[in-house]
Amino acid sequence: MKNSVDNSSLPKVLVTNDDGIDAHGLRILVDALAKHADVYVVAPADQQSGKSHSITFLREVTPQERDVKGAVAAWVLDGTPADCVMWAIDYLRDEEGVDPDYVISGINLGFNTGLAAYYSGTVAGAREGAINGIRSIALSVGGHDAINAQHFDYLVGLLPQLMEMSSQIDPGIILSVNAPDIPSWDIKGVRIAEAAPRGYGIRFFFEKKKNGNYQMTGGADYLDGNMRYDIDWCAASYVAVSPIPTTLSDPAALMRLKGLTVKADCLTLIIDPQEKMPVRIKDADRLSTDLEKLTHAISRMGMPVILAESYDMGDILPQVRQYAGEAETVRHIHPDVWTSPDLDKFMSAVDCSRVLIAGAATNVEILQTVPGFLKRGYKVIVLEDCCGSADELGHDLSIKMMEDMGCQISTLETEVMRLAGSCTKQVLDAVKNILFT
Repeated sequence: MKNSVDNSSLPKVLVTNDDGIDAHGLRILVDALAKHADVYVVAPADQQSGKSHSITFLREVTPQERDVKGAVAAWVLDGTPADCVMWAIDYLRDEEGVDPDYVISGINLGFNTGLAAYYSGTVAGAREGAINGIRSIALSVGGHDAINAQHFDYLVGLLPQLMEMSSQIDPGIILSVNAPDIPSWDIKGVRIAEAAPRGYGIRFFFEKKKNGNYQMTGGADYLDGNMRYDIDWCAASYVAVSPIPTTLSDPAALMRLKGLTVKADCLTLIIDPQEKMPVRIKDADRLSTDLEKLTHAISRMGMPVILAESYDMGDILPQVRQYAGEAETVRHIHPDVWTSPDLDKFMSAVDCSRVLIAGAATNVEILQTVPGFLKRGYKVIVLEDCCGSADELGHDLSIKMMEDMGCQISTLETEVMRLAGSCTKQVLDAVKNILFT
């Protein structure tokens, strides 16, 4: 039932949980959020812990309006947390004209650290929001019997900060927040941490009962004291905040499998082919055209490509991006692209011994990145006509320095045709067409 008319400019927050609409944690959350947001509640009718991201697919569900203190409107649904968020997004948009800015799920009783996040209905409620492009947060307090308001105070006091943190990352990434079940004055602070991997901190298993049946249970596994994971920090009386992605593919594994599929012994790195590149490069139109041909040809051959992207140079050039749909992107601040940890991850994923390097600028980023490849044992081929610098002299001097370091200096046509020679006739003809027409 609507408690007030929503005409405010406050953020719109959809609240759900897996403990049911009458749960103490949900009521505390809504009451706290109402101070700085317009709150809408859609929550399950009963306990849904451990239901993960299950949905009610083969029967009808019935929403019913409810009164929840602090909420603009609230409904109870005889379904799962994922059902609640899925129904709420459509209903609020179509019937109420409301598009939620955030989905916040909780406050759950019991940790959802580490492996528990896979099974958690609380996390699933947030995940459903995230896969719909809505910034989403899952909140949990460690004790299953936590009913003391003082044990929630610290967590609800973090709500503005958590919403701001969520606004600074991709909306497809959940913030999973776990707080220990202790009074707020005993909490030592907040730590950003990885969610613990399988086999660390907690495990679930079936326990055999006296009657011969089995019941699922869970228990602590081990902590190694390295303070790396969410479980570690919660055990040490901190609130742990863990970003959990909703993507279903691992980029490093994709690159490795692509490399195995095409039997590529060569990877192409294109450095900073971005919109602001022309102001730093002489004859930028020629370079842009050559980079387009390179990207198109390498993509047509199905060989792995990495685009290095400087933080301050704008979007990837559209003529490069249109042919780089399967390329991986690494972002770097310093000229040496190896300062991006993602480059090391992707290079490790591809079993290759040769690297083609192109892009901008020959005398800065390329010159500073090449030594890292040589040190790691790669054969480096610099495509002289696919690199550029602010002046011709700087370009020529840098090419000579890289040749002296041990790089092979070559051209677009030479190297691409060499690679295409091992491809099918159909691909070879396509590459010739790209290069010479």
